[in-house]
Amino acid sequence: MTSPVLLGGIDFFHLMNDRAMRSRGQPGNHCLFVIELDGRLDLARLAVRLERATRALPELRFRLDNSVLGRAGRPRWVVDHHRRAPGPRLHEVAGERERAARIESLLADRATSGERPWALDVVREVGEGDTVVLRHHHALTDGRGADRLVAWLGSGSGDAPDDPPPRQERHDAPERLLAAMGRDERLALARAYKAHVLALGRSPILSLARACPGARPSASRVLRLTLSPEETRAFDLRARQRARLAETSLMLIAATRLADRALVDRGFAPPHHVVPLPLSLDPKGGARRLFGNHLTMALLSLGRDELHDDARALARLAEQQRAMVRDRLDLGMIAALDLARWLPGPIYRWLGDQPFQGELASLIVSNPGAVTVERFAGLPVRSAYPLPAVVAPPGFQVIFSRFGGRLSASIVHGDGLLRPDEAAAMPGALRAELLGEPGPTGGGRV
Repeated sequence: MTSPVLLGGIDFFHLMNDRAMRSRGQPGNHCLFVIELDGRLDLARLAVRLERATRALPELRFRLDNSVLGRAGRPRWVVDHHRRAPGPRLHEVAGERERAARIESLLADRATSGERPWALDVVREVGEGDTVVLRHHHALTDGRGADRLVAWLGSGSGDAPDDPPPRQERHDAPERLLAAMGRDERLALARAYKAHVLALGRSPILSLARACPGARPSASRVLRLTLSPEETRAFDLRARQRARLAETSLMLIAATRLADRALVDRGFAPPHHVVPLPLSLDPKGGARRLFGNHLTMALLSLGRDELHDDARALARLAEQQRAMVRDRLDLGMIAALDLARWLPGPIYRWLGDQPFQGELASLIVSNPGAVTVERFAGLPVRSAYPLPAVVAPPGFQVIFSRFGGRLSASIVHGDGLLRPDEAAAMPGALRAELLGEPGPTGGGRV
């Protein structure tokens, strides 16, 4: 591949979020993909591996086109034929707490950008295996693509990965799903999605970031929860007993209850919460793309009276999911974003602010699914998970993933939005919500 690649509508959405975040003093819309290894890497050999990978895979030499044409038209990736791989950076730490803090600090690294959309760090703890951290711009790929990219970077033997995957397994945009549709059908889908969003916006929402006007989050804070294998099986049984698709619904309800309690503690009781439900754009089997975003977000609403009643909340979410399928709102969002990416930046941002008076959502919840990477440069992987920087507003997000039969979650919030004691209690509260155990009181009604 040598020709420029236009950003897809969802990739463009993440690029615009990046620009908005930087304008608010935040590091930008980038993500980490964290893999913990059983052993230590030879950094010199790792550098050689990355250089060979960059030579073999043109997408690793992507940068946003900064030419006059690139700035005047739709953003696009161009291949920098002279670009070399970023050298892996080593961070030596003394213990687990310092390791976690160093990983968190990488979310504040402003070097990841459209000009340099990826890099690799190695965090080395005394007496432990290395932790590899892939930093990547959200417009380049998401957690699912990063999983596949890391698996390819670490594949093969010696100091080089396996042969690159074929073109169709490397980069694609969701607009391919609209390829067979005419202009009128696309417009009808986009209008239906717009009507859906505006209907949700008739009742006000409130995010944690807007509830704390005195705080201006400039960095992400991360809280991790990993269920044991037994707890994961208990959660899976609870999901199966309720309904198909209940797994993500239970996650969404649990995360929303955490955010709601934080709002109630601050004296707020919004009538409902609007939460994005992640929907995969991949086919059901055989998806292998490394680049381009794989998930879209369909907005759902949970009222206050529904939120704290499991049966009602699940029924309400199921009802909205059926409506999404019936009205093809997933395709509607793709069609709307495809049209919007042709607009000038200021108009795009103004339109995005209209439905919820500047809010993106009440909070962000995502469930990219099981992480598949098993080895990296010959070393076994002990654990792996995606970790995106917080978007503020809303300033609060919960990202679920699985590895090795264990469910885990990253609670990511803007610094200054939660009290230290409040933040420390959240992993335990999330665990209780996921397993259906008694949790903290309050947060139901005010």
